Parts: sequence; structure tokens; C-alpha cells
Amino acid sequence: MDVLVDVRLYLVDDHPLFRAGLAYTLGRETGLVVVGEASTAAEALGAIDPAQVDLAIVDVLLPSVTGITLIAELAARAPALRTLALSVIDEPCLIADTLRAGASGFAVKTQTPEEVIGAVRAVAAGLRYLPPCVSRGAIEAELSSPSVADVGRLTPREREIFELLIRGHSNDEIASRLYIARRTVETHRQHIVKKLSARSIAEMMRIAAKHGGLASDGRDVHWRPS
Repeated sequence: MDVLVDVRLYLVDDHPLFRAGLAYTLGRETGLVVVGEASTAAEALGAIDPAQVDLAIVDVLLPSVTGITLIAELAARAPALRTLALSVIDEPCLIADTLRAGASGFAVKTQTPEEVIGAVRAVAAGLRYLPPCVSRGAIEAELSSPSVADVGRLTPREREIFELLIRGHSNDEIASRLYIARRTVETHRQHIVKKLSARSIAEMMRIAAKHGGLASDGRDVHWRPS
């Protein structure tokens, strides 16, 4: 008779309430056990032991260093470790970027608990999971399209404003935080849109996720072996 082995899960999400709810929901399921949690990519990279984790569930838009960079780091370090990306954004371009980084699947936070549990089980079984609310044809089309614009084209001030924009700050709030005129913010924003061909904040968030986020001190986060 086959012996059932628990799937060991590691959760990475910067919203404590959502993470706690996800841990509770998954922990009630037979065969699933949450063995660790982190709120940032740095915490996860320093704590995940590939020998003790089967599946990492990663929020795409983590602070400073995004989930896409974390997924790529995990894929490089531990190819056998599966990852399921989570996001409130269901754009095909973002889903394609997470798959390129090495994600085994992508689920949307607005899906039902039962659907997310199904996504976890599918990925744990070695299958690729995609949210039913998004056209698979659109995702495949994005996978075959050129990569996104390079944030390296932005000036230091534009990068600063870009990060504040994707974190949800308005033009007035950015002007206040940076002690500059609102019209100056608007001008920088126009330059950012032109350089990145980003027509919306959602597209800017996708570009930020693709490039690993923009940490304020400019440092990259790398795997720290245990």
C-alpha cells in the first residue's frame, strides 16, 4: 500500500493577514503542511532549505525585491523546488513573466479558496497551473513576445518616482515626499511612460516585477546559503 507523504509548503507574502489566512486554509487540508513563512524575498532566501520544502507559494509583488526575482533565484538554486506565484493582477503579460522566471503555476488572489487549493495540489503533482479566468492563448502569446522594457533607461530621479508610482502614490503625494512641484512629477511621469511604453500603473508594476523591483539602496538580493 502506498504511503501518503505530506507536501511541505513555504509561504512568501508581505501581507500578514492574507498570509495567516492562507496558512490556515492550506493547513486544514489533508496532505498539505505549511513549514515556514516569510514577508520578503530576503527572508525567504535566507530561510528556505530546499531539502525541507516541496513547494513555495510566492506573492509576485513583494517589497523591494519582487516575487519574480525570488522565483528565479529559487529555480537556479533548487530546480526540484516547485513554485506557485500569487497576485492580485491577472494580466497575461505578468503571468508569462513569472513562468519565464521558472514558476510552476500562477493563481490569482481573487480565486476561491478551493481553486487556490486545487492550484497548490496541481503544482505539487508536477502540473502547470494557470488561472481559468485568463485566456491560455493570451498567455502563450505573451510567452512568445519580446521581453519588457529595461528600467535601466530611467534616470535616478525617474526610478525613484517609478517606484513610488507602482506602490500606489499619487502625483501629489510623490511631490510632497520628494519636495518637488506636482508639475515636475507629471513631467517625469510622462518621460517614464515614453521610455517604458507603459500605458498604465499595472504595466509599470509588471515591468518592476520583471526587473526584481527597485530597492531604495540599489542593492540586489542574492541567495544566502544556510
